[in-house]
Amino acid sequence: MAHEFVSPVSPFAGGAAPSAERFSWSDSYQKHSYLGLLGLTALLTYSYWNMLENTSAFWQSDQYSHGWIVPLIALYLMWTMRPNPVAQDPPEGVAEETFLGLMPASLFGQVAAGVGAATTAGGLALGNPLMQGVGIAIVCMAGLAYVLIGQPFDRVAAGERWIGLAVLLIAYALRIFLGANLYMEPVNRLSFLLALFGGFMMIGGWSLLRWTGAAIGFLIFMYPLPSVIEHTLLLGLQKLAAIASEVVLTILSQPVVREGSVISVDGLPLAVAEACSGLRMVTIFGGFAVACALLIKRPWWDKLIVLLSAIPIALIVNVARIVTIALLFRVFPEGEAIHTVIHDYAGLAMMPLAMGLMYIELKLLSLLSVEDESIDSGHGAASAFGVGVPTSAR
Repeated sequence: MAHEFVSPVSPFAGGAAPSAERFSWSDSYQKHSYLGLLGLTALLTYSYWNMLENTSAFWQSDQYSHGWIVPLIALYLMWTMRPNPVAQDPPEGVAEETFLGLMPASLFGQVAAGVGAATTAGGLALGNPLMQGVGIAIVCMAGLAYVLIGQPFDRVAAGERWIGLAVLLIAYALRIFLGANLYMEPVNRLSFLLALFGGFMMIGGWSLLRWTGAAIGFLIFMYPLPSVIEHTLLLGLQKLAAIASEVVLTILSQPVVREGSVISVDGLPLAVAEACSGLRMVTIFGGFAVACALLIKRPWWDKLIVLLSAIPIALIVNVARIVTIALLFRVFPEGEAIHTVIHDYAGLAMMPLAMGLMYIELKLLSLLSVEDESIDSGHGAASAFGVGVPTSAR
């Protein structure tokens, strides 16, 4: 069943252009485009399976333990930006869209996600990484299939298809000649995203990439940093965290002495290890800030401020963690068990604190804007934090 087209809130406040097409399973072009996009995405996933397996190994470490949730966030971004939201969420009294005319879209989503979740759980129970990976892949493919249901595919010009094919070929050329032959794994990883861009362009053209491109690009946050960049950042952030913590403790009238990355508070040494450098917080909160900027309906300069403030907020929170640990260690100078609890819980508090600072930032920005009630908040979008929708009046 085809439903009335509803434009969503654009992540860049520009709005999606209304499609000239309406989705219908009886329309062979729409049906073949839908199945073709899913099939090509599945083939690309299979083709890059070894790269994805290697990437998932990094998700076992604390530094990149957030990697597994990135594809799910990307699907949510795609969901919020879809051009026809009423397909899966129709008005009261209107039947929802179906999957291939066989079952309601919601039932299909539940069944497919359930199969994927069960497969993943079985892999975890059996200690089978391959089974876990297959389960996650099923969940992601099912999510993509569900999001695409009812979304119109515009007629694609031959030029757009050739551009998509060229991008796809470039991606595989980079993978073969640089990723495989020269063992440049970061290039291999990035070529997967490039291949997805090319595939989506080839099937759906620019009109499809307008609302899916940001979600595809967001997948970059599931990858580990190249080792050279990671090592350089670790050393720099480790030194910065130690120096900043020393300054704050001095301001707080604490007897502190720093030697390299080791801080001594009243004679009690506290090493700012690589794990305490703040790099993990920078990568996690950086991804969160990008998702926030895409979801909130704000002027572009508000989005830019959110993005630019992500790294400073992450570093401030990390320094606050180190200072808090140092102060509590001084209160409880003995007891390794207590020190472990303090260290672990201080780490868990970092993300909520950073999100709180981001919330305050958005509140302050909203005070500098005039809320216009005539602006439609859109479907599932206006603000990730419940903050008002401002106009550009400043």
